[in-house]
Amino acid sequence: MGTFRFALIAVGLFALTFVGISWAMKSNPVVVVKVEPLKPDARIPTFEESVKKGIRKDWDNSKTSQSDGNKERDKLRLELLQASIGYKLSPCDDTMKKNLVAAVTNYTDAWQTMAGCRFGICNDDKKIEAAAAAFQTAADVSVHAALRDAYEQGGVGPADFPKSVRDNIYLFSRMPFPGSEAACVAARSAENGRR
Repeated sequence: MGTFRFALIAVGLFALTFVGISWAMKSNPVVVVKVEPLKPDARIPTFEESVKKGIRKDWDNSKTSQSDGNKERDKLRLELLQASIGYKLSPCDDTMKKNLVAAVTNYTDAWQTMAGCRFGICNDDKKIEAAAAAFQTAADVSVHAALRDAYEQGGVGPADFPKSVRDNIYLFSRMPFPGSEAACVAARSAENGRR
């Protein structure tokens, strides 16, 4: 057993000596990583192209109301835009209020469905991100602005909406609901006080 170990160690030392002498005879080569600049590739856009594309997209969004092209969502956007403008122009009309509540409810319900929300709870991050992207187009931005203008008239509060969408309505308007007194109610009470 002792001679076997001795022979194994002798062979190992011989192999190590052979490798060491071969390495020394080749001028001690060392592995070096060479850094080279990237070569242009037609598939990768240049920085200038990326910036121009981003500026163009921002300009398109500010000057147009581009949507994602989905006909169902476009219909919801149009209904909400019309209802918001109608309510802003006539906050005292009960029909305008009903139209606004229905349009906001449908819009919010569509977002919740796409985001995979059930009972006001949204758990799937991928679905939430997809829904957020679909409902943040340039068309949606103008709809949200019109909705904020309508909310500023007053008269619409959380109690006007079904419980199923009440918690997520704030996501689309980015502002809390105003007081429950509409502008026309305040004007009527001031006019009645003058008489």
